[in-house]
Amino acid sequence: MSREAAKKIVDLMIKHGAEQNGVLAEIQSICAHDEFQRYKRMIGQSMGCMLLDVINPIVELYPDLKPSQLE
Repeated sequence: MSREAAKKIVDLMIKHGAEQNGVLAEIQSICAHDEFQRYKRMIGQSMGCMLLDVINPIVELYPDLKPSQLE
């Protein structure tokens, strides 16, 4: 995997994580508490997969690509 390609993928994962987090903030006020907790759990699983399955393996190859959000 090239460093350039790896950087684009990490940037994309960070962008998607921020978007998912933003949507959670938007929907919290329109959802019942239990419903929101289910969505929050789903998004948490998605973000966890992005970290464990995509970002971490790339950072193993290219430690300098570790996002500042993960410091």
